[in-house]
Amino acid sequence: METMKQKKALVLMLTTVMLSSMLAACSGNKDNNGNASPSASPSAPASGSASASASPADEPVTISYWHIYTDGPMKDLTDQLLKDFHDQHPNITVEQLGVNFFDYWTKLSTAMAAGSGPDLALNDTSTVPSRAKTGAILSTDDFIQQDGVNLGDYFPVLVDLMKYEGKMYGMPNDTDVRVLYYNKKMFTDAGLDPNKPPANWDELEQYADKLTKWNDKKMLDVIGFSPALGNLHLWTLAWANGGGFWDDEGKPTFNKPENLEALQWEKKIQDKYGVKAMSAFNSQASALGFSPFIAGKAAMIVDVNNLYQEIKTRAPDLEFGVAPIPYTKTPASWSAGFDLELVNNKDDKRAAAAWELMKYLTSADVQVKIHEASGSLVSNMKAAQDPKFMEDPNWKMIVDQMQYSRFIEYIEAMPSWHGNLDPVEQAVLNSGKDPKEFLDGAQKNAENAVANFNKTK
Repeated sequence: METMKQKKALVLMLTTVMLSSMLAACSGNKDNNGNASPSASPSAPASGSASASASPADEPVTISYWHIYTDGPMKDLTDQLLKDFHDQHPNITVEQLGVNFFDYWTKLSTAMAAGSGPDLALNDTSTVPSRAKTGAILSTDDFIQQDGVNLGDYFPVLVDLMKYEGKMYGMPNDTDVRVLYYNKKMFTDAGLDPNKPPANWDELEQYADKLTKWNDKKMLDVIGFSPALGNLHLWTLAWANGGGFWDDEGKPTFNKPENLEALQWEKKIQDKYGVKAMSAFNSQASALGFSPFIAGKAAMIVDVNNLYQEIKTRAPDLEFGVAPIPYTKTPASWSAGFDLELVNNKDDKRAAAAWELMKYLTSADVQVKIHEASGSLVSNMKAAQDPKFMEDPNWKMIVDQMQYSRFIEYIEAMPSWHGNLDPVEQAVLNSGKDPKEFLDGAQKNAENAVANFNKTK
């Protein structure tokens, strides 16, 4: 049975593979129903940049906006936001389409390839270069300059990711970050200071030993910490150990010593529990349908900030704290996220209107509402760091970790490299395979992928 971490990894891998394989030849107009029209606007930009003065501000225009909000608070908020936007811009009619997360990426990439994509699309921040390079999306530089949008209001790591060859493509919408959650009551019961979470790997291991509880059948009742639970992944620990998987020239470094040390440490922790006990624990955790941390079955876990919202809903009385991910050499976390992009439908008028909606949705006031509805880590720092949110020490700790967070590198020669790395980690942790042997194998596969890509250039 898959572990929760494996399921999350699969989602991440599938999402990235689908997005990075997007066909970028977006051409032709579409009518208000989203159908392809036979010809493009004669004023269509040919350089992948949108014109900031395409049409008079009061000229009627209809645009389409695609997203993943199909139900719940975010669907209700999106409906309200679009109504408010229309009140402010009565000349702009927005036709929205919400598609569930798992179907959205295929539908979006297929539509864009056919030239019938939306004017404004929610997309994956980590793969912006794949679309910018081929002209599938438009640069927003002219709009940003014209309207005086301050990119300094947004998390720097997100702004950097949205640039290709020095130009900005779209605007960041929201992100996430990984942190360490720890059960304060369990800390106290084990004789640990509930206000002093582990700061490094040695402390993390020591605390985990004290917090782990076995039952009379030699099975795990409470696990102190497992790198296989939550949303940690090998690359995070490698970064925290001064490692990495690609050098500045885009060459793979999968088997560098720091990465091997991280994988060996993971195996050391996992081996303490044994395959049989860990397998039984994973089966019980998967059956829960929610995090074992919430259920009181894991004393510490690394997971995304969304877990904080889930705790508030499912276990509001849980005594817990949030801390940085323990590290050996370098503070590190990792993020993923969504942005808003102008699809290149070769229509300046619609692009200009879509920019107005993009600017509105990423403004501080609106992003405060988005956080209030979803609990997400919005991209606008003024919103994410609003004083009324930062009064919460746990939220403040979460936001503060963005200064150390990284995105998985987008490597054109191997866009899904992290998806290929996960099976290596799982084989070592769950099947007792040799860390060096499997990292060497991953290194060889990456070298082959780069070599094959270079032959096509």
